[in-house]
Amino acid sequence: MAARRAGPVAAVLCVVLVGAGCATPGTSGDAESPTAPGFDPVGRYDLTMSSATMVSEGSMEIRGEPGEYTGLINITGVTARVTNLEAGEDHMTVHAITGEHPLILRLARDGDFLSGNWILGPQRGTIIANKRPGQSSGGPVSIGRSSRPPHSDQDPS
Repeated sequence: MAARRAGPVAAVLCVVLVGAGCATPGTSGDAESPTAPGFDPVGRYDLTMSSATMVSEGSMEIRGEPGEYTGLINITGVTARVTNLEAGEDHMTVHAITGEHPLILRLARDGDFLSGNWILGPQRGTIIANKRPGQSSGGPVSIGRSSRPPHSDQDPS
């Protein structure tokens, strides 16, 4: 007879415990849970990209606001236009387009230092990025080419 009572008692106890868990003090079903503050990706970065056959250095500039980021990535011989960027508290994913293939950067964040991997068509490798201090910027990025050669000593007028 004790075995017959254990079933209903266990069922009632289970309902009480589940109900108590749903009614935790200080929360309600329609209250919004706080979200972790995201990383502000806007700024300039020094990049080092490595693969099995090469190491290249370059830069990345990100501008804009959440959902509307733009930018450019310049690595030896490759310029990519940022088309999408997702930033979280501890990570950043950048989608960019080159003339031939999409470029994807998947980065984990530790302060202003990011590291992870990259994919460009059939090529892939690792990447590190250091955000330059005080380099935040906003607005659209021009992808036009300068007529002046790099490191030119000419007067711009």
